[in-house]
Amino acid sequence: MLNAHGAARAADLPPVGRSQFDYLIGAHPPPFPFSHLIAKIKGGLVQQAEGLSPLKITLIPLGRSLQRAASAPDFFRFPRVVLAVDGASKPGALALKDRLFIGYNEKAAVLEVISYNEAAGRFEFQVVHDYRQGGQPKIVYARREICLACHQNQAPIFARPLWDETPANPAIAARLQAVGRDFYGVKLSGTDIAYFIDAAAARASLIPVWQSIWRDGCGSGADGDRCRRELFLAALRYGLSGALPSDAEWKALANTLDRRWAQAWPQGLAIPNSNIPNRDPLAFVPETGASPQQSSVAPELAQLAHIPAQFEPLRARPPLERWRQPDKARLIAGLADLIDASDLQLLDAQLRSDRAPSQKISFDCRFTRKDKGQRVAFACANPSASISGAWHLSHGKASGNVDEIALAGAVAPPAIALEGSAPRAGMARFSLRRSGLHARLADGRLLEQLALIQSASDQGSASLLLRDDFSLVQAQATQLPAADGVFQARHWMGKLLPALGIRYPAAPAVKLPAPQAQTKTTTANRPGIQAGFERMCGECHDSGERFPPNFLQGDAATVTAQIDHCAERIYYRLSMWNVNEAQRGKTPMPPLAALAQHGYDATSWTHAPELAALRGYVEQRLSRTENPQRVLTQSFENLRECLPVTP
Repeated sequence: MLNAHGAARAADLPPVGRSQFDYLIGAHPPPFPFSHLIAKIKGGLVQQAEGLSPLKITLIPLGRSLQRAASAPDFFRFPRVVLAVDGASKPGALALKDRLFIGYNEKAAVLEVISYNEAAGRFEFQVVHDYRQGGQPKIVYARREICLACHQNQAPIFARPLWDETPANPAIAARLQAVGRDFYGVKLSGTDIAYFIDAAAARASLIPVWQSIWRDGCGSGADGDRCRRELFLAALRYGLSGALPSDAEWKALANTLDRRWAQAWPQGLAIPNSNIPNRDPLAFVPETGASPQQSSVAPELAQLAHIPAQFEPLRARPPLERWRQPDKARLIAGLADLIDASDLQLLDAQLRSDRAPSQKISFDCRFTRKDKGQRVAFACANPSASISGAWHLSHGKASGNVDEIALAGAVAPPAIALEGSAPRAGMARFSLRRSGLHARLADGRLLEQLALIQSASDQGSASLLLRDDFSLVQAQATQLPAADGVFQARHWMGKLLPALGIRYPAAPAVKLPAPQAQTKTTTANRPGIQAGFERMCGECHDSGERFPPNFLQGDAATVTAQIDHCAERIYYRLSMWNVNEAQRGKTPMPPLAALAQHGYDATSWTHAPELAALRGYVEQRLSRTENPQRVLTQSFENLRECLPVTP
């Protein structure tokens, strides 16, 4: 069957491998309280520059998750916590950057987890039930079709700026602050944290795209294998150098992808959208003059879980764009992001070899002393190359930076740092570094050493030593076995590094319990109209779970009673299909993802006899106690709650 984006319906349990969350937790329950889980995740991560945490966490008291009503009416005392990992892992630790996202609602005692599965090349959706003091937490893989109705990108979603559901909104921050409690050690953050979470979700949303290009863009056979090896090498070079390849270097790879592109994606490759519209949940709350603390439990807040149709995550989101041809920069950078930073550091530290070909480039230089002689600027050139920058001496150490390197036929990275010792006999020798790695050209060649020789007050020379140690990588990569499944960076690095004589640390063995799927008890052979409801709605509403409302759970008599109890809301949702989209009070049901599984699109479903039959039945049941047309004039949140009932 197909989902809203035409992808094959996938099983709830992983077809292969496990989620990173499973490997993180292992055979033990997730640590409680939530602050302990935060500490466990953070323990395997590297502190980011400028004191930033590798974990980004915010609070959303009035959000759009399935658990949004669980905290009513105390939304601000029990806000939803949203956590995203956007920092690198320590050597040997799990790679979690852009691969682990968690939502936590204390009142519901539930963790909702989106976590990447390296072996399957997809994000898994999991739920941890009974996550509370004295509870017995149970981790299950969620019903994927329910999740994908909102997560249409098959990955995390987050709001667009200005992120008004978070403390980036001063009114939200004030109400949270007025509660006066410690929110699991989470600080009330502004737009910076929301921005980082948004950016991580956007990067994560592209991982399925990179996997699709890796698999389908390269194709099968010898050409496909060669294409994937070249993609891996391009990603590795970018990860080491931070510079994209020249057009000439990209050309051979692009030729293969371009040939396949029109076959694989004749309408262009759709780039999914991870953003849902920004929503200010307090925008329509009247000013009462009460303090934030008083108004935080005001009766009207019980209605604030209502999500108007234009803000519903269920609403179909068109692709951000369609690629008619591969985007070189984003594709290579995206694949490079899937290679662990610690693996790049290991390769960079141990790759250099005296056996690798080297080249020395000589320059004539002009030196200029600046800042009262404390800093020396240099500008060096020869007929085909140039290099410029500055250095200074402090505590016997020389350091500085390169402003520009221009070498014929080569692309140099930005932000190169110089590290050296005090000059001797007018000569200063520097190693060249970039982001904690040795500086390299886009083609992988090492910028091994820069020597500056000042022979007169402002004149001198320089020599730049290049070493082509990446040619050793390239030679070994051609021998790597074909891999036409998903791109698993650790698999490739685990083959490449030992071939180069570099010991590659094995991933620690983790004993995992058997994976468990969320309760799924879809009932067959329903009588009469119930069969229609089961067919169109059973995937989400025939389960043992409270959210979404499981009104189709039980025998025929129970289901009839539950449909009666839910009739107002069911009738309202079904009726929205016959209302102009701009005037809908709520997103119609069933969602497009469910319709696509049965061969419907929005237009054909609107005129389908099956919709008329479902709506007619509920209208008839509703008419016994209520005027159906009056139901459509009310706010959805004022309608009778739809929850499991006993007949």
